[in-house]
Amino acid sequence: MVWTHEHCSVSWNYYTTSKAVNPFSDFFISKSEEYISTNIVANILGLGWAATPSGLKAMEELQKDNPDKNTATNEMCSFLILNISSLQLIPINIIAYRSQYGSVNPSKILIPGLIATLGSTIVAVIYIKWKDRKR
Repeated sequence: MVWTHEHCSVSWNYYTTSKAVNPFSDFFISKSEEYISTNIVANILGLGWAATPSGLKAMEELQKDNPDKNTATNEMCSFLILNISSLQLIPINIIAYRSQYGSVNPSKILIPGLIATLGSTIVAVIYIKWKDRKR
């Protein structure tokens, strides 16, 4: 079974939030799907465990339009690179781990985490656009 936004039991609505991100995901990926937007939103919020099912479903959807089933498309590669860079505004899992293991200030990771993931995402976007321009 693939988990989608209907299965999430968190206080905010993934579907509504992913619709807000949808226009921005068009910048990175030519075929913007509900699953891609949901994956990006979950990654931004630092919920890797929630991002994985929608990422897998997004790849399945992108594979449907792939003429060569043995080779990844540009959209698949772009999504994977963007997903690996993992921009996180609120690293919920890291804050929880730091709190669990007795950190005095578990949220002190916010600024360094944001700087690191913003840097990796900027590099990812530049790389994607550079590779797309070469084709």
